[in-house]
Amino acid sequence: MTSISRRAVLAATAGAGASTIAGVTFASPASADADCRPGTGVRWSDVKRQLAAVNPQVSAPIQKVVTNKYSPGMLLGNGDIGVVVGDSSATQQTFHFGKSDFWGNNRKTTSPLVWQNSILPVGALTVSVPGATAAATGYSMVTDIGTAQVTTVLPLTNGTLTLTSWTADHDNVLITEIASAHGDPDLTLSASVVLPNDPAYPSATGATGGALWLTRQNNAVGYGDVSYKASVASATVLMDGSLADGTFVLPGGCKAVLLTAFRSHGQDLSDPAPAPTPNDLRDQAIAAVTSIRDHWLREARAVHRSFWTDFWTRSSVVLGDSQLEAFYFNAQYVLGSATRVGVHNPPSLWAAWTTNDTPNWGGRYFLNYNEEALYYGAFSSNHADLSEPYRRMILNEVAWQRNTTHGAGYQGTAFQRSLPPFHLYQTPPAPIPVAAAKDYKKLPADQKSNGTFGALPLIWHWEYTRDRDYLRDELYPLLKELDAFWRDFAVWDGTRWVFQHTSAHEGGDDTNPNLDLGFARKVANTLLDTSVVLGVDADLRPVWRDFLAKLSAYPTGTYNGVTVFYTGEVINNPGVPDTFEPGNQPINMEGVIFPGEQCSIGGDPMLLQYAVNSLTQMNSWGVTPGGNSNNGFCKEFVIAARVGWPAEDLLQKLKAAIAHLWRPTNNTVFQGGGGVETTGTTEALNSMLMQSEDGVIRVFPCWPAARDASFTLLAKGGFLVSAEQRRGAVDHIRLHSRASGEVTLQLPWKSGSGGRLTFRTVAGRTYNITPKGRWDEDAQ
Repeated sequence: MTSISRRAVLAATAGAGASTIAGVTFASPASADADCRPGTGVRWSDVKRQLAAVNPQVSAPIQKVVTNKYSPGMLLGNGDIGVVVGDSSATQQTFHFGKSDFWGNNRKTTSPLVWQNSILPVGALTVSVPGATAAATGYSMVTDIGTAQVTTVLPLTNGTLTLTSWTADHDNVLITEIASAHGDPDLTLSASVVLPNDPAYPSATGATGGALWLTRQNNAVGYGDVSYKASVASATVLMDGSLADGTFVLPGGCKAVLLTAFRSHGQDLSDPAPAPTPNDLRDQAIAAVTSIRDHWLREARAVHRSFWTDFWTRSSVVLGDSQLEAFYFNAQYVLGSATRVGVHNPPSLWAAWTTNDTPNWGGRYFLNYNEEALYYGAFSSNHADLSEPYRRMILNEVAWQRNTTHGAGYQGTAFQRSLPPFHLYQTPPAPIPVAAAKDYKKLPADQKSNGTFGALPLIWHWEYTRDRDYLRDELYPLLKELDAFWRDFAVWDGTRWVFQHTSAHEGGDDTNPNLDLGFARKVANTLLDTSVVLGVDADLRPVWRDFLAKLSAYPTGTYNGVTVFYTGEVINNPGVPDTFEPGNQPINMEGVIFPGEQCSIGGDPMLLQYAVNSLTQMNSWGVTPGGNSNNGFCKEFVIAARVGWPAEDLLQKLKAAIAHLWRPTNNTVFQGGGGVETTGTTEALNSMLMQSEDGVIRVFPCWPAARDASFTLLAKGGFLVSAEQRRGAVDHIRLHSRASGEVTLQLPWKSGSGGRLTFRTVAGRTYNITPKGRWDEDAQ
């Protein structure tokens, strides 16, 4: 490895007390800046201006808010409750409620009746002015993503109403502040709770003590086979007033506050503990919401403001392009609204933004990419904490998946394709022994990659945070389970290890998919690294190395005269019969490039060329019919960034895909194959700005030299990195070390391969790396 000479200067943030050790200069932290977040150096005032420029806003009511897919309505949430805001009428506003733990079955068809595990909606609240007529102009809705609130202006012929809504972050409460314009007449407003019209779920509405309430139960008894019993309730009150008859008077020029509290409960039917009834939950919600006073509201506003200021200043990007920033920041807003640390259930396909009783695919957790993709950009954006509920669900699920795997005669753990969260509410089963005979048909799924796919966010959590306690207690045991399965599932054909009877796409019986080969390598390579960190399993390291050395090569072939990655060595799938799939999603590179992360810029030149060839020949860029615009949006652009696709062309292709799939009503990307996972394409932009694969941090590795940009992002190893490119040049790199350790930087101050600088860091220290002086890449 080459390194920079001592004539290049590594200087810390300016300040007193600087010292020099072996040519490396560092200093005490500079004095605090109230607007600048310690550690990240991100200024809230700067980020706030960016966010204000990309807020979703409409000048007409949003249509088709109620859907069985990802709603086009405006979104609010605190990771447990989800609120979709939108109504087709210009004289009222509706708030559709979801709760992360309200699951059951939905009816997929009515004849014959088919049930599937599903997340269910709670109900809705509509605020209106009975008999009002909308004015010809003036309607507006806007989501302020910086402060996470939706403001609706309802212009009426007899006045104007402004409704501002947000979800509390320390309790499950929706706050809606309603104001009329100065000089307007008194208005009589109506508030009504609305239930989905489905008799399958026991439901009720009513008014008690000045509060409007609703209750719902799932269909655990009498419908389907769900063993999870769930109930939910909401209660809505007029602060300092009454909704006894569902109406209230808003004097002209005055304000009123509607508060809606949610309470829910879920448990397995086998749990002997008494469960609260829907009426119990109703009473709890009423008691909670009627106790709210001004001091609670002030605290809620402060907590809300603090959470979102913290969220937005953990990282930053300046892309110099309004379309890209609109996508990026609104995707980040979805992430921050959909999941939070400590929430019992992680977000599933639609998160808690369900608006009818038959959400597509049940809104379940799909482990063959949808569920993981939400987190693709979370770690490099310095939001590793938000994956906590997901990590907990995967770890909890192992006990059941292990037993299914053992029952099929295999060691370790494989995973099924999709899950509801019901096992989170059950006592894990005792392990069973491995059956004497192997039967691959009894394994949890045809896609044997699901278990490792599910573990990827857990691996990233270690790679980005370097949390050794987490590695020892949670991740490492899971990796051992996955490795045991991969090595037992592999078949020796006399010269190499082969994966048979697995599936690249759903429904196949394939040999050696790229997914399986890359994911098995990811597990073994991670074990090799982490066993050294923990000082364990030295005897297994030769076993892992031997397995890697003899594992089948990634399947390739010739297409239009160039070598490309095949989806699998043999594809036996009536739905997708070909080994190479132009126009489809790039499953042929998910194992080797991303999210398998076995090759990237600076890696094996031959594999990188195969990837570029494959991207060229597939022409899968999210703008044509097929898998590239159905499930591919979260895949093709990250893969292209990781292999160094020409940067300006990649940006233009990403912009075209965003435009093709864009929904201006809430500034989200919608693709036919799923929901909130489109958030994950933020990793494509993060990877264009910075990559930290194979132990090397690269700044602007795939960013056009002609475009100015800057970033503060988290690199693997626990390094928060900041850099700015202006007129094609990088002035300096700022690096904040969160965990003591060695760091290697690919320096951006020489054309071609450039030079590398390697040095040890101390946790909590901030370093500035500059091109001062002349350096020689051959110096040691």
